[in-house]
Amino acid sequence: MAVTPVRAPRVTKRHISDAWVAAIALGIAALVSAFRATTLTDAERDVFEAINHLSGVLSGPVQAVMLFGVFAAIPVTAIVAMVFRRFRLAAVLLASGCVAYALARLAKLIVDAGRPLDVLPNVDVIVRGAIAQGLGYPSGHSAVSAALAFAALPYLNGRYKWLLLLVPLAVGFGRIYVGAHLPLDVLGGWAIGIGSAFIVHLIAGRPPFTRDVDPERVEAEPDPVPATR
Repeated sequence: MAVTPVRAPRVTKRHISDAWVAAIALGIAALVSAFRATTLTDAERDVFEAINHLSGVLSGPVQAVMLFGVFAAIPVTAIVAMVFRRFRLAAVLLASGCVAYALARLAKLIVDAGRPLDVLPNVDVIVRGAIAQGLGYPSGHSAVSAALAFAALPYLNGRYKWLLLLVPLAVGFGRIYVGAHLPLDVLGGWAIGIGSAFIVHLIAGRPPFTRDVDPERVEAEPDPVPATR
């Protein structure tokens, strides 16, 4: 007797928890913006100086890793995903990065906070590379890099995929190190980036963050046909 192969159930689906993650992340960004717009605490200044005054030997590597937070990183990562025929991932990366970039730009206009050179005495700020222009809060680099990392995570395999989170951490560190942002700018950027990625996950659906199989392959391959007598 012939048995019709049964297609494996779709692994990619919407998770209501993503709405909570997005809401909490964007709420944190709003809360941080309130602190950033009103005062500069001694604790934030100390953290800024501790990172910004580190040895200049880190400048080269830091300048390189910060490229993962520029707007161009959004289409570049999407194209890389398309090269590997991960078209859904490419779309998620593009959407998440663009949402994060847009929200960061909007937040800058609303909060209207200056960069370190504007709020700290110039002698306390070491600027490495070109002087960053425009408003300070939030860090757009941190927002974009966090959005891309959290957008990609559920589509990756292996226990080491979580190392991807080191990228936005390094980008945020770099923005403080080069004198472009204060710590709360970076924290707000990360929150906006995470919120943006989970908004896209909520709308488009996603695989679970912990899994052993590639969802795109599972959806493409039917279950094995059971043996018949």
